[in-house]
Parts: sequence; structure tokens; C-alpha cells
Amino acid sequence: MGTAELTAKIKSLSEEDYNMVIMLVNTLSEKSELSGLKKLSEDALVEQLSESIKKSDMGATNSAREVSKSMRDKYAV
Repeated sequence: MGTAELTAKIKSLSEEDYNMVIMLVNTLSEKSELSGLKKLSEDALVEQLSESIKKSDMGATNSAREVSKSMRDKYAV
């Protein structure tokens, strides 16, 4: 899956799922900068996100809605 195809797939997500992807990317970016992890190239990032989408499409992962609900339940004040 190329960058354009991945971008189109992300843009076609529901608003909630799209926001979850953006939040995760931002969180991972911040963590990687703070912990000194190597930044991924665009191709490597596309490859990892593509694999994640394939797993999600096969039902091997939880939906963003489930993860979001679980996080709210777990960390609710």
C-alpha cells in the first residue's frame, strides 16, 4: 500500500476513527522525540500503518471505538 492509498483510506475513516489515528500519531511522535527513538522514514511509516490496517481489516485488532471506550473507562477520573 502506497502513501496515496493509505492517505485515502485514513481520510475515509469515520470522524471518531480519524481523530483516534491523528491522536495516536501525535502521541507516538511526542514519545519518540522524548525517548530518543529513531524517526521512521515516510516509507517505513506507510508500511507499518499498512500492516496495521490489514490486521484491522481481518478483525485481528480492536476498533478505535472499542479502544477509546476502554481507555475512557480505565482512565476516567
